[in-house]
Order: sequence, then C-alpha cells, then structure tokens
Amino acid sequence: MTTPNPAPTPRLDANSILPRLEAYWTTIVTWVEGNAVELGFAIVAAVIVFLLLSWLKRIAAKVARESEHRAELKSIIARTLARTSKFFRVMVAVEVVNRAANAPEMLTRTVDVLFTIAVTIQVAVWLREIILGLIERRVSDGQHERDTLASAMVLIRLSVSFALFAIAAIVILDNLGVNVT
Repeated sequence: MTTPNPAPTPRLDANSILPRLEAYWTTIVTWVEGNAVELGFAIVAAVIVFLLLSWLKRIAAKVARESEHRAELKSIIARTLARTSKFFRVMVAVEVVNRAANAPEMLTRTVDVLFTIAVTIQVAVWLREIILGLIERRVSDGQHERDTLASAMVLIRLSVSFALFAIAAIVILDNLGVNVT
C-alpha cells in the first residue's frame, strides 16, 4: 500500500521574496515622496511623544529610587512607570507617525502588529508591578501575616508573572490571527 505524495511545500527563495520586497519598497518610497510634509510633521510629533514618555520614565525612576523600601501607593506607581520599555516608547512614537501620515496598508499592518505586541507586553509588565507592589504593601501592613506572605513571595512573583505573560502571549497570538480557542 503506497501513500499519496503530499503536496509540495512552497519554498521561500530569492525569486519569490525579491518581487515582494521590491513592491513593498516601491510602495513605501512612493508614499514618502507623496506625503513628505505630513510625514515631517508626524515625525516631529513622534519625537516629542518619545521624549515625553522618556522624561516620564526618568521621573518615575527617580521617585522609585527615593522611595525604594516604602510600600506606598506613590512608590508602586513610580516603580510601575519606571518599568516602561524603550520598545514600547518607540512603538508609540511609530504609531503616531503611522496614523498621522496615512501610511500604506502593508506598512500600517506591520506597525499595528508590532504596536500590539509592544502594548500587550508593556501592560503585562505594568500589571505585574502593580500586583506585586500591592501584595508587598499588604505584607508590610499586617504583622502576623508578614512572615507567611514574605516566605511565599517568591512563589507569588512566579505565579503572577507566569499568569500575566501567558495571557499576554494569548492576546498577541489572537491579534496575529492565530485561533487561540
């Protein structure tokens, strides 16, 4: 009994990729040439957004260092904002350009995917910091609960991190079109 030959898998080689890259490049160059003024304003706005987010992160990091061992709400918020990644700040700035300068569809889709990934991961990091900060605050409040929660903090950190990043991975895959059900 012979098994039928499976359909050949399409190969990615220079002959199939090169025309796509050339079309992509031509589309982008045409877009830049046709929207130079809008693109210039959008880039200026993006640089301002990036610098503002970086400034906010620096201030938050300074406040977090000053209140490092305190379990105050101000300290938790500062630590959370101090964990804002450069990838997130760059993608927010790129998204500003993407929206303001009416980018071509293929570029918009690429930026949207990267922006979704950046936002999802950043939100997971922020939520992790907030949850752990609130738990640490609870640990510092209760005297008799302090020993129990302090010894469980390693497991709590691991569980919170795993849960949040698993949810983030599912959200990212869902946004990429993968059936996550």
